[in-house]
Amino acid sequence: MEKILLALDAQHINTQTIDFACYVARLTNSRLTGIFLEDLLSEGVPRFEAFQELGKLEQVADAREMPMAIRNGMTEANIKSFRQSCECRGIPAHIHRDRGIPLDEVVEESRFADLLIVDVETSFAEKRGSIPHKFVKDVLQMAECPVMLAPYSFHPIDEIIFAYNGSSSSVFAIKQFTYLFPELKQKKAIVVDVKEKEDHAIEHQYKMKEWLQAHYADVELKLLTGDPSDQLFGYLLEKKNAIVVMGAYGRSLLSSFFKRSHAHLIVKTVNLPIFITHH
Repeated sequence: MEKILLALDAQHINTQTIDFACYVARLTNSRLTGIFLEDLLSEGVPRFEAFQELGKLEQVADAREMPMAIRNGMTEANIKSFRQSCECRGIPAHIHRDRGIPLDEVVEESRFADLLIVDVETSFAEKRGSIPHKFVKDVLQMAECPVMLAPYSFHPIDEIIFAYNGSSSSVFAIKQFTYLFPELKQKKAIVVDVKEKEDHAIEHQYKMKEWLQAHYADVELKLLTGDPSDQLFGYLLEKKNAIVVMGAYGRSLLSSFFKRSHAHLIVKTVNLPIFITHH
């Protein structure tokens, strides 16, 4: 992997997400590009107090200029913080300031990248609603490269948990992750196969495990029976130092997670990075 994108709200960056993106870039020896989404087409403007905190209020000569001056000041300060975070870790960093519609900008950027990292709480709407917000859900469906949801806080990766249901989309996600992260081939790979009822597709399970054993040093197959989202949630609750890999968002276990009323609790409680991709 060579090029990783980190999507950031230019006005509200999350330092934990930047730390995680730096960890992934360093792990894979990749260049990290910060996409600072400025959303200049929105009618909303940052709070007046935020501009005061930057100590640049005296530079505004006309009240009509204040919104743009606030935006520029906050964005420049956040870009500086991002650069410093990358430099202190020895990570090559690039900056893109995208001023159009955030979703359109991210989708276009993803066409020319290997991986996109996004904070699950990113939103450009005045009313944020449930987590993940509409912006993140749309990115998961429309991105033209794999997407990784950053955790609230992270630990080094010791295990890879592949959510497998026998579908081509789940196998595609497993392959994409494996090809992008050869650095993790010595980590334990756990295939979690969740069925609503007992399934005897032993041949497919064997073939999946056989393929993984050609790429990973330690492979385990975990079979769970019951409601897929409940069973997977319960399994992930006990996990730390792990990353979760899932297939196509629209029909995946992750999608059923996010349709539930307690999706916010699930994301915060599990607190693991989640890799999602589709055909």
